[in-house]
Amino acid sequence: MRNNSSSLIKTLGVLGLIPFIASTLAFHFNFYHYGLLAQSVFVAYSAIILSFLSGAIWGQVLEQPFQSKCKILLIASNVVALIAWCGLLIDQPHMSLLLLLCGYISIFWLEVRWLKQIRPDQSYYPNLRFGLTVAVCAMHLLMLYPKF
Repeated sequence: MRNNSSSLIKTLGVLGLIPFIASTLAFHFNFYHYGLLAQSVFVAYSAIILSFLSGAIWGQVLEQPFQSKCKILLIASNVVALIAWCGLLIDQPHMSLLLLLCGYISIFWLEVRWLKQIRPDQSYYPNLRFGLTVAVCAMHLLMLYPKF
């Protein structure tokens, strides 16, 4: 990743939290908009972002010389994308939220454990992803927690 794009990446990452925050607040304050339940919006957005993060691993792996670790990353990122898709298909919101929460933890683990080994030049990105992942996981837990 280029240093001149780091501020844009940080800004987009933080702005990406807005739909999570908005739907979490809407869920807990019983706000419905255009007939869509806030929980359904949250699950759909969560699945989209998780799929995006899985696909982003492909882009990062393809930029590097191929190593045996690359196979693990590519296969595992596909599994996480399928988890996100299953999260959309399950007709039980709590199960979807748990599945997506596990997906976010898994994708972060893939990035820190495996991607860092083939791309050691990422100075700010792991810290950014950690903060964003903690925030997203916390909101998943809030969506699982009964309304106050």
